[in-house]
Amino acid sequence: MNPSAEQQAKLPIAVIGAGIVGIATAINLIRLGRSVLLIDRHAPGSDHAASYGNGGIMVSSGVVPVTVPGLLTKAPRMLFSATEPLFVKWSYLPRMVPWLLRYLSHATSAQVHRTAAALAPLVANSPAEHQALAEGEKASKWLKPGHYAFVYPDRARFETDHFV
Repeated sequence: MNPSAEQQAKLPIAVIGAGIVGIATAINLIRLGRSVLLIDRHAPGSDHAASYGNGGIMVSSGVVPVTVPGLLTKAPRMLFSATEPLFVKWSYLPRMVPWLLRYLSHATSAQVHRTAAALAPLVANSPAEHQALAEGEKASKWLKPGHYAFVYPDRARFETDHFV
């Protein structure tokens, strides 16, 4: 027997994944008066969670992709330094080579500009959208608008990392 529309409206909605998309979906469904069951395979705040890696930073200007010209020359240094953002499981490297070659083929100036132009409208309002999402929630006290800056130990390191 199929439930009526009224009965269906009372059923909880399962949201799978408690990253930022899942949380945003759940909050908006609750605000619409729906009951929500949020399901994630990891504990809240786990370092295995999908949204863990950004450290809670929302940067609407962060649209330059990692694949920039010069990545191929910088990558080897990154592989051997604990302070660099690149990690490779060496036993997996042979299976990863086809993907890696396709990935590196995007490290062109034209591709970087195309990707940044496509991402800019997607993230332009992200700080304001996050504030609206947190409004009225206990988490709102943790949102602090501010400026974002990269700091380099010297001009040479900046020159190897910048993209214009």
